[in-house]
Amino acid sequence: MCSNRKPKIALLSIRNSYNYGGVLSSLKTAYQFCERYFKPTVFFLSFDPALSTSLRSVKFSSSVRSISYFGMNCVEIGSRWAFWEPGHYRYTLNHWRNLLAEYNYFWAVSGTCIAAHPLALLNKKFNMWIGTPYDEDRAERVKLLTGTRLILDRLAHHAMVGIEKQVLERASYIWPVSTYAERQFQHILNNKPTNMEWCSYPMEQAASRSLNTQKEDIIIAVGRFSDPRKNIDMLIRVFDALYRKKPSLHLYVIGMKPHNEKLFDYSHLPSFANITFTGQVGSTDLHTLLDRAKLMLITSYQEGLGIVGLEALMHGTPVIATDCGGPRDYIIEGKTGFLVPINDDTAMVNQALTLLNTASLHYQFSLAGQHLIEQQFSLPKIHNLFKKGFCHTYPELTTWFAEYDRIRAEHTTNTSISSMATL
Repeated sequence: MCSNRKPKIALLSIRNSYNYGGVLSSLKTAYQFCERYFKPTVFFLSFDPALSTSLRSVKFSSSVRSISYFGMNCVEIGSRWAFWEPGHYRYTLNHWRNLLAEYNYFWAVSGTCIAAHPLALLNKKFNMWIGTPYDEDRAERVKLLTGTRLILDRLAHHAMVGIEKQVLERASYIWPVSTYAERQFQHILNNKPTNMEWCSYPMEQAASRSLNTQKEDIIIAVGRFSDPRKNIDMLIRVFDALYRKKPSLHLYVIGMKPHNEKLFDYSHLPSFANITFTGQVGSTDLHTLLDRAKLMLITSYQEGLGIVGLEALMHGTPVIATDCGGPRDYIIEGKTGFLVPINDDTAMVNQALTLLNTASLHYQFSLAGQHLIEQQFSLPKIHNLFKKGFCHTYPELTTWFAEYDRIRAEHTTNTSISSMATL
């Protein structure tokens, strides 16, 4: 099916150390789309001492290596002077120039737009699927910086904000993952660009997901809770208040566990025995817990989207979240869940009790959530938005997409006919 004719595409992203989260999920989705129409390769900036400048080993150079990462064909480019963020890509630009020279199509998929900096520096035409402004992505983490790291961050901040604006201005097409992020990027650019369109995250199994009507007294929270943005303090406070009203409740906290000293402050609470920190779990276990749970709580200070909320709604689990950005796109107030002010424990507890204590209302929310996912967050809808953006940036792809989809449809039809003939 034209596989030998597929053009090559470079995807630029970041690689985190914990190997899960929204950026990785988005990258996998983008890569799967590209595999249909292109020959994709992912490019990461690396801070591995084996590839990067290392003061400890007195090595002042960077190198490149190819790896397989979650089944994706990837290339890592070692950084130089990792402590100076404005130079992460500029100081390795020759590597990027040489590696990207054989590509004609470019796509940055990341939390912020900074991963696309080498494309802007090299004056490439490129698209971006991104989730949050630079400052918002780092706001809570910056509060924890001290000493030299704090000084370096303050010195670098003005340059990084300038890089962000430069990348946004030079991008050929931008897909913000939420309408909240879209408004933030418009504010940075001081306009409403015509090359920007909201494109959320797709739920592949939405159409076939049945509703479990035997939900248990389980509340679920998913995220990297070592990250201060996730606001583990509010989560535990809210659950403690709910537990006092309904001692049958159990909270499952899925993802990277917060530091022990953080949890020590709450270990004396009676509710603490009913909190299970699972760590990261596989997709099967996550889907099982989402099927069983009555509610998901999102207590974050900021979310570009919050993919976990979409997954909860797909499983018929209503979501109560702080008004932290991205969840506004899928929490329809009083229909699929509730939004409450950040750190307003009382509001979240009251709304949770409303659903926990009213079975008929909970059932209505569950159905509405699944319907929303099927209508607004389907894989075909998101793929069509991808194709629209690529055709805007690279008009020659209009014919390619149409030809490839036609051949694919014919192949599927012929395969089905052959299968029927053997029955």
